[in-house]
Amino acid sequence: MPSIIRFPLSVTDRAGITVSAFPPEVDVCNAYVIRDQLIHLLDRGADPLVIDLTATRFCDCTGVGAIVSAGRRARSLGVRVCLVLPASGTVCRIAAVTGLARRIPNTTSLDAAYETLREPVHEAAPRSWLPGPPAT
Repeated sequence: MPSIIRFPLSVTDRAGITVSAFPPEVDVCNAYVIRDQLIHLLDRGADPLVIDLTATRFCDCTGVGAIVSAGRRARSLGVRVCLVLPASGTVCRIAAVTGLARRIPNTTSLDAAYETLREPVHEAAPRSWLPGPPAT
């Protein structure tokens, strides 16, 4: 029986901003493929990157892990990332409970994400939005 990869990412470009739209469900069946696709986008020069979760109804811990992994890669590359979360519902609650919404800049609309990422980066502002290794 062939393996089934459910709901790969839909990737588009809008005025130089890469948008990766997540599928309706993200779980152990597709989260690792999604993680790899996000990292591939970053390694190929996606800068900045919008991760759109507005059509996602369910996201388990492997999906959160995929976003965190991509966020770490983005941080190491100096790439700005913005999440687009539903205003309410399961995915919004998961992002709040796991701390994802506090660690990665986020909005509730694509237009707001585009505006966030078009704003100039102030060098005095901290660029670290995901926890890194402890200082030694």
